[in-house]
Amino acid sequence: MNFKLFADKLISVDSESKRKSLLSEISQKDCINLAFALKDICWNAWTKEPTLAQESAKTLQLLAKIHPNKKIEAITFWVSSISEITKGKLQSAISKIIKSEQLFLQINEEHFAAQTQVSKLYILALLGKYDEAIECGKSALKMFVESGDEIEAGKIEQNIANILWRQELHEQAETYYLSALKRFKKTNNVPLLAMVENGLASNYSNLNKFKSAELFYSKALIHSQETKLFVRQAEIEANIGKLAMFRGKFNQGLGSLESSRQKYEELKMLHQVAISELEIADAYLELNLTVEAFEIYAKVSKTFAKLKMQGEEARSRANFGRSAILLKENKIARRQLVKAAKLYLAEKNLVGASAVKLSESQLELSENNFEKALKLAIEAEKLLDKTSNLRYKLISNVLQAECLRNLGNFVTAKTLLEKTFDDATLQENGQIAQTSQISLGKLANAENDYLRAEKYFKKAVELIETLRSPLPAEEFRMAFLADKLFPYQELAKICLRKNRIAEAFGYVQSSRSRSLAENLGFEPKVEFTDKISLKIQRELEDLREELNWFYSRLNRAKESETESLQTEIQIREREIAKVYRKLNGRSDNSLQNNNFFNFEKLQKQLGKDKLLLEFVGFDGEISAFVVTDSQIKFVANIAVESEIAVLLEGLQFQFGALRYGAKNLESFAVELKKRADIYLQKLYDKLLKPFENDLGKRSLIVVPFRSLHYVPFQALYNGKGYVVEYRGVSFAPSAAVLQFCLGKPNRKPENALLIGFADEKIPLVNSEIKIVGKIFKDNVSLTNHDANFANFKENAANFDILHIACHGQFRQDNPMFSSLQLADGLITVRDACAMKLKAEIVTLSACETGLNSIFAGDELLGLSRGFLSAGASSMLLSLWTVNDEATGELMQIFYTELKKGKSSSESLRKAQCEFIKRELHPYFWSPFILIGKP
Repeated sequence: MNFKLFADKLISVDSESKRKSLLSEISQKDCINLAFALKDICWNAWTKEPTLAQESAKTLQLLAKIHPNKKIEAITFWVSSISEITKGKLQSAISKIIKSEQLFLQINEEHFAAQTQVSKLYILALLGKYDEAIECGKSALKMFVESGDEIEAGKIEQNIANILWRQELHEQAETYYLSALKRFKKTNNVPLLAMVENGLASNYSNLNKFKSAELFYSKALIHSQETKLFVRQAEIEANIGKLAMFRGKFNQGLGSLESSRQKYEELKMLHQVAISELEIADAYLELNLTVEAFEIYAKVSKTFAKLKMQGEEARSRANFGRSAILLKENKIARRQLVKAAKLYLAEKNLVGASAVKLSESQLELSENNFEKALKLAIEAEKLLDKTSNLRYKLISNVLQAECLRNLGNFVTAKTLLEKTFDDATLQENGQIAQTSQISLGKLANAENDYLRAEKYFKKAVELIETLRSPLPAEEFRMAFLADKLFPYQELAKICLRKNRIAEAFGYVQSSRSRSLAENLGFEPKVEFTDKISLKIQRELEDLREELNWFYSRLNRAKESETESLQTEIQIREREIAKVYRKLNGRSDNSLQNNNFFNFEKLQKQLGKDKLLLEFVGFDGEISAFVVTDSQIKFVANIAVESEIAVLLEGLQFQFGALRYGAKNLESFAVELKKRADIYLQKLYDKLLKPFENDLGKRSLIVVPFRSLHYVPFQALYNGKGYVVEYRGVSFAPSAAVLQFCLGKPNRKPENALLIGFADEKIPLVNSEIKIVGKIFKDNVSLTNHDANFANFKENAANFDILHIACHGQFRQDNPMFSSLQLADGLITVRDACAMKLKAEIVTLSACETGLNSIFAGDELLGLSRGFLSAGASSMLLSLWTVNDEATGELMQIFYTELKKGKSSSESLRKAQCEFIKRELHPYFWSPFILIGKP
């Protein structure tokens, strides 16, 4: 009888009654052989087909019930234990394997009892019971060596090595790995070779022997692919990802980690999915996606606690604490670090314990407790001296140096940082290398040695650029740079001290709206054809469909339904953001070069008729670069940021008075206008008066920063008139973004896509669409139910002008989901980013479409980012709630002038000046601003 074939047949039948029928026909003697056949199927399947392993266990349980026998019962407990491992039920798995061992010993089957110790050792390791596991393993190893069982001896050595690896005892672990490798080579067991090569590679990675690690990972992956060990492949891919992240190869790392997670999800191995998510959270933390990492740590810490996976829980809580420190959630940080310390103590993991101390040191440093922080960093270093972990020693050095610098001990700090940089370079650790250079630059600044500071900061920037360039998506590049702007800003300051103004201007561009500037004109590789990526894309489509449904429901919901609908919307928005990160992590959209800005080219583009005024802030003071075709100059300290914030708040209060009741306040119109003009003149005196001579008759292009993005520069008042009466005014997120927009060929817009969706609050939208439609005869007009998302997607790419009149919503809580409301749902920033437009101008004739969340480095997160990324040359947007009637009239004048061949800037100027002639309050005519090509 072929027991393997019969076992396969039993597993494949679709009902328990059929299995019972087949099992009742075989003899007691055959039952033993059948039980071993089922055991072999389970053992071979659990690392590639967990469900098959689980079905093997179910079949064995039925066999033991029909044909009671001690040996069959022992095998059944053994197999059931392996099945429980695949489900993440480790406590149940350990009780079953102990029962199996006891039954084998009762019937004098010592060899089989010893074989069960391989599984027992593995489970004990996952549960963090290391001493017990090693004792169990050494006992079994002795027996297998004496009996000449190379396979089982190698398995035991492999598992002992894994435990030593988890305890960071890497030299000891290497000895066991190499011994197991030798045994598996001797027997030519390919699946086991894949297992030990993976473990050995991870061990070499921790010993900073990266070439050896890469060699053994590649061998392990080939062997696991040969034998279709899907679980092992997933594990190896995760380890390759971790190594790549550690070495600063972020694009390779993210792709491998996401591929691993997806495989575990498909295999329904919950504990491995949790481990994969932990790895991805660690990667996000490295890339400065701190909020996203924080959320994952909060989730998986609970999962590991429930599964009683002590080592993983310790690491998760330790990094949970780290992310909390970065988010200034210090109470959460302290709580998580205490929990992590206790878990690492139970694990006897010195490296883990030292990592917690380093995080505690970072926490004290953030609260300016320098002496306490220094003490903790030194304590961590003493623990690390007993281990071979070099990375944490470098982190300890950087923390100690930062404390020493703040305590005034510059000499010791400098020596420590220079050694740290050299060691980090040898270890290929770019992150620590650039951190040490920044710290050295701070030291040199403190000593007023700007020549030395410049050298250090330039090296830091070089390292940051090297690490950042391979990142596979705009979101990752933006987040990565967010906390690394300091050396760019310091280099700009140093250049300004030495009157190297153009060079300083270049460093400002490197740190301002950088990711948006690079993304314009960048053609991403968006073809995802592999199985996993296509699955993620389908998930994204399903979520977007659900979100649109909830959006449409919210628009017509009763008040009692609103809260629950908003909760559902937020859930799906978060899920969509996660899915985008999954997809981006698998892409290969790294930047090919960083030549995103050329100063000489910008000057030529400005010509004689344009002046660029780019504001910057250093140490709470507002300064500005003035750029024309023939000169660049820097005007320092023209205003204090806090003063401008107060004036802007006052202006917004004046405008706000008209927001909800303009008609009711007509009798006070003159007085209200005077009050607004007072604030507009004060802002003019601070922000534009210093540049009157430079401006002459030139048009003005403003690059604001921080709160200045909300200043209506076109409406600033010089005591005699508004700025827009004297010159065209436009805006740009940065000089680099402006350069890209100016580089587009001039085209007279000929056709228009006009979309309007009206309701009782904006009843004149359809009239606005008809007015613009008369100006551009070649148009497609979509109103009422035709103003839907499908029609927008189908038509948007084909027109020179895209005019959308509807409700707009800026989402401060989630700016990438700021939106325009259509008949059946919303156009979000993410939707806009996914488009490819040829539009000369995109007009968003809605409320607050020009508002943005200002991310680090003045990266704008809002609708302007979406449509500029999609390809629009310029955008007409609003800074506040617009008046329906005034907007329609302004648009008519604007498009009439545009049709005549005037520029967007001059057309808008003409429209706004018509309102000024009638002495209307600036609230009615100044909300609209032009961003991009003037």
